[in-house]
This record gives sequence, C-alpha cells and structure tokens, in this order.
Amino acid sequence: MDDKTRIVININGGTNTIMPSATSVVQYFYGEQFADSIGQRKEVVNTNETMTRQEQELYRYVHDVEKLRFYVKQIGNCNSAYELADVVKLMLEDGHVRKEIVVKAAFIQKLLPFAANLISGGTVDNVRLQINNMLATRGKKEKMEMMVKKGGQ
Repeated sequence: MDDKTRIVININGGTNTIMPSATSVVQYFYGEQFADSIGQRKEVVNTNETMTRQEQELYRYVHDVEKLRFYVKQIGNCNSAYELADVVKLMLEDGHVRKEIVVKAAFIQKLLPFAANLISGGTVDNVRLQINNMLATRGKKEKMEMMVKKGGQ
C-alpha cells in the first residue's frame, strides 16, 4: 500500500460515479436545465429595492438592475413582436445577452410577462422569428460595413 498513491474522494450531493481505474474523466452539461436549476437555487438580493419574481428571472440574463428596469420599461411599451426584437437588439448591443441566448424559448418566455401591450405576435415562436430576422439584418449590415471599410483603405 505504500507504493500506491493515496486518493481522497469527497462527494457532496448530485450524481457521482467513482471509477478507480479511469485515467481521466470529462463531464459535460447540456441544455438550459442545468443553468435553470442553478439559477433557482440562488436568491437574487437587491439591497436598494426588491424585484418581482419575473424581474429576478430576467436578472439571470441582465445582471445590471438599472438596465434591467430600463429594458422592462421598453418591453412594456412594445406593441408587436417586431418592436420587442428591437429591445432585444438593444440588449445585444449593450452586451448584456449573447445572440445564442436570445433565440431560446427560455429567454423569450422571460420577456413575455413584461410585454403586456403586445397587440400582435405575442407567442414565443413569433418573437423568435422577429429576433432571427433582426439578427439576419444585423449580420448583413455588419458585413456591408466591413466591406466598406476594406474598400476605403
């Protein structure tokens, strides 16, 4: 026993697999379920004022309370999914969310409770379509700007 390395394994909840003959182990987390479970365990504490449950859920994506309140107000003024996509564009430009996140149903569902004035397109699919259109237009605009810069040099 003196020849072998001593290994200590501490298990703190969750699902664990002990593989004494393994040379390496890689653990992958897929999907939003992991992030959702982590987010539900952490309680958002704001010393200045309390947030509603819906604001806390959106806070998972926008970690600046002032910006969060600004976005919530803007979303409340939206009358269509097209206008809501413009608010998401602003969130992207400010760097509070990534484009991989904004098209996910979980993110869009966090926006919809604040969009009480939506007259049309108030479903996740319609909002996603408008966000995808906005991303496609934004991508074309960025490509055109790059082409103009290259041509001007």
